[in-house]
Amino acid sequence: MQNHSSSSFNSTIWSTRLVSSGLMGLCFMIGVPGNIAVILFIVRHFKKDNFTVHLMLNMAAADILCLITLPVWIYSDLNSIDQSTCKLFTVLVYCSTYSSVITVTMLSVYRCLRIRHPQTWSRMSRRRERTLLFCGWALALLFSCPGVLTQEIIQSESKMECERNLDSDTRLIVAVMESLLGFFLPFIIMLTSYYCIHKMATQGAFRHRYRPTKLVTRIVIVFFLFWAPHQIIKLEEICALLLKSKPVLSPVGDIAGSLTFVNSCVNPFLYAFSSKGLRQHTHPEEPRRTEGSQHSQRDHSKAVNSSLNPSTA
Repeated sequence: MQNHSSSSFNSTIWSTRLVSSGLMGLCFMIGVPGNIAVILFIVRHFKKDNFTVHLMLNMAAADILCLITLPVWIYSDLNSIDQSTCKLFTVLVYCSTYSSVITVTMLSVYRCLRIRHPQTWSRMSRRRERTLLFCGWALALLFSCPGVLTQEIIQSESKMECERNLDSDTRLIVAVMESLLGFFLPFIIMLTSYYCIHKMATQGAFRHRYRPTKLVTRIVIVFFLFWAPHQIIKLEEICALLLKSKPVLSPVGDIAGSLTFVNSCVNPFLYAFSSKGLRQHTHPEEPRRTEGSQHSQRDHSKAVNSSLNPSTA
């Protein structure tokens, strides 16, 4: 009976790995060409003097870096890999994933600030924009450290696997940190930004003239849909560690983790092709970036309108 139970469990693990590998392979075939096409499309058609465009280019680059690691993880699911390969590709996938999440969060905050303080953000210099992008990657690398440092090659029943090798207390700390930094904190910031945009669009002088942008709504919904399953597995792992019990949902953890890569495939279509107004021939020039410039009420209204409406973003 015990052998039958063990065989059934191993069969379930193998099946979930096959599904996970198939899903990751599909993400690789769609996501890498899609993000490359987005970069070429943005460079050719979109206005360059726009921080939103810079954020989308940064996000496409992060998604490509994340997706090119998928063949290695597919191979890892089915065969053994060595320690150096495990560490290298763990760094790449953690850093690129965090960078993509941070960029999405920055995009939400930027569009919110463009509405609340259009004059200030229209004067932001190129140097400050580059500093923000650099800080985003620096934070991504910093957030990646716990996951990278704790990833090791572990001998399983049939092969060497790239897994987390920690005692229960340290595993709990790392799991909580990853959930907070990789999902809950960014999601709260996105929701707060969306609330500010919605509130600004439905009150005051612009109440009957402008509607909140659909782009931030898509950001919040898509981010939640593709990251929530993985976080449910993570929360169940945290509860199991606190209760000193065995996780129940761990066999489907690979599939839930694979769904996060789907987000990198959806991003090109969500943030680029749906934002037609970022093209050069469809939106007006942004206000000049001079420290002493004074905007009239009419220019202020146009600046807020450009932040609320994707067609003039």
